[in-house]
Amino acid sequence: MLWKLIKLELKKTRWRGLLLSAVVTILMLVLWVVGSDVPNNDVETYDRAFQSIMNYVGITYVIFASVLMSRMVIDEYRNKTVTILFVYPVPRHMIFAAKLIIIGVWTFLTVIMGHLVVSAALLVANSHYHYITEPLTGDRLWEEAVRTIIIAVTAAGLSLVPLFFGMLRKTMPALIISSFIISNSGMVVMNNDILYQSLQSMSILALVSVGVGSLMAYLGVRRSGEL
Repeated sequence: MLWKLIKLELKKTRWRGLLLSAVVTILMLVLWVVGSDVPNNDVETYDRAFQSIMNYVGITYVIFASVLMSRMVIDEYRNKTVTILFVYPVPRHMIFAAKLIIIGVWTFLTVIMGHLVVSAALLVANSHYHYITEPLTGDRLWEEAVRTIIIAVTAAGLSLVPLFFGMLRKTMPALIISSFIISNSGMVVMNNDILYQSLQSMSILALVSVGVGSLMAYLGVRRSGEL
């Protein structure tokens, strides 16, 4: 049943514009990181460079997820189309679960893609301009790949939190503002130098963010009286 609801939501959502916006956003991040942030801020280590990429990509796509959330949840309330789903013999919590799963997976995938593309662009640019002179080993790349997955899971969890605030007023501005604050706060924590060096600690924080995000989303929907 849940899978059928997910497929229904996927068909309802206009993905072409979202995908195009995601691609344009990645290109803008590449231009910013490679053309301005790294060369102008004397970034001399890969740790510093990858932390910067993690920060920009994480914040950007958590906010981006709030736009998708607005379309899939808030707009349906404002347009009264969500009531059509409620007439089906399907538990309401499963309807919202399908929507949140799509939003979480979308955030997870866009963060990974963004991180990979921006990192690859940085490595290509660095091979020509030598911003960073330290050697980059295979082990270091593997470690960063694992860290990217952890950050993507963290971002997916954080992307669900704004629903709590969005359901209070059922407006897009409430979602955007809350996602901006939450994403910045989350990335500040993840960018802590001590935490950044511990994949185990980052993994625990990622699981916590998923748990908190799911709980906050549930409380937001329940408080609105829809569960």
